[in-house]
Amino acid sequence: MTHVFEGSCFCGAARYRIASTVRQFYYCECAQCRKMTGSIAATNLRLAPAPIEWLAGAEHVRLFRATDGRDFTRCFCTVCGSGLPYLNVSGDSLVVPAGSLDTPPPLKVQRRIFTAERPGWAVFAATLPADPGFPRD
Repeated sequence: MTHVFEGSCFCGAARYRIASTVRQFYYCECAQCRKMTGSIAATNLRLAPAPIEWLAGAEHVRLFRATDGRDFTRCFCTVCGSGLPYLNVSGDSLVVPAGSLDTPPPLKVQRRIFTAERPGWAVFAATLPADPGFPRD
């Protein structure tokens, strides 16, 4: 089922709209997500590829892709640093940081991924299904 998602960065400089279907909603516990968010995990929706309609602030949107061989990307607002949606390297998924949504997601978080990198001090969401690496379809 196709859903329309609208969102923005913290300062409101960048706003977007996406019409797509949800493939997964997950917490990512990888080391890169912890560093980029400064928290225990990133909370992302993985959607079918679809255009991102930038309603405002496209000039403030930047993309960072890791060069260490791992498929790690972060899209963000250059004004406030908030995470924003992006198409992954392989082009098969649109990743939407749930915290950027202005409209509620149509479901609850379904699983945890990259649990193999979960630090010993992390004690949340232990009852959700888990994957040691990238999510399964």
